[in-house]
Amino acid sequence: MESGFVPHSPGGPEPLNADCFDEEVLTGETPSLVEFWAARCSGCRRLAADLADLARTRRFRAYTLNVDEELEAALRHGVNVAPTVVLFHRGAEVGRLVGVPTCAEIEAFLTAHGVE
Repeated sequence: MESGFVPHSPGGPEPLNADCFDEEVLTGETPSLVEFWAARCSGCRRLAADLADLARTRRFRAYTLNVDEELEAALRHGVNVAPTVVLFHRGAEVGRLVGVPTCAEIEAFLTAHGVE
C-alpha cells in the first residue's frame, strides 16, 4: 500500500483517476471533496486521515487523486501544490484549500460552503 493512499471504506475517501473523475465528481448532486496528493508528501498522509473522519460525519463524498500518477488531471484543475483540497458541487469548483489545513479549518471550510 502506498503512503497517503486511503483504502475505500464506507464514508471514507475513494481513490480517483482521470478516467472516472468527471463521472464521479462532476456529475453528482452531492458535494465532492477531492484531495490532490503525492506519495512523497507527509502532510498528505495526515490530511487523508482527517478527511476520512470528516467524510463519516458530513454529507459529502471524499476522494483522493495521486498527482504523480494523474498529473494531467491535476493540472486541468489548476492544482500545482500537494496537498490541495478542492470542493466541487454540481459540476463546478466551489472552493479550495492549499497546503495542510487543520481538521477545524476543513470543518469551517465545509460549513462556509454549505456542507452539513
